[in-house]
Amino acid sequence: MADKEPVTYTIFVVEDHPIMRMALAKLLQRAPDLAVAGEAASAAEALQRIPQAEPDLVLVDISLPGAGGLTLVEQLHQERPELPCLVLSGHDESTYASLALQAGARGYVMKKDTDYILTAIRYILNGEIYLSEKMRQALSI
Repeated sequence: MADKEPVTYTIFVVEDHPIMRMALAKLLQRAPDLAVAGEAASAAEALQRIPQAEPDLVLVDISLPGAGGLTLVEQLHQERPELPCLVLSGHDESTYASLALQAGARGYVMKKDTDYILTAIRYILNGEIYLSEKMRQALSI
């Protein structure tokens, strides 16, 4: 009996800092069930590239040049509500997590909590919302 191939999900990374974008891509490439579908440094670039990439999830930095990450999430949610977004941010979750969810994101991870990025992606790909336990309690989720 042949081993079953792992299901591979594709992730599109939107991050304006090249080193952080590269680190996120490497993190995703090391996961056996995840692959990088594409990358962008701005919301405008992401909106151009995402349709061709056809990702399963978009990982969005909240602070992007031009239209910010929350605006991108909002626009993606309006255009493609089935495409989940995970917001990644250096900003405190107590201020921005609820705004991210209101914009249509399915989760929020602070950059200092990078150990949880893969967990958050997998939660969201399984149809769940991902927030830290502290934010789940604060927002009653």
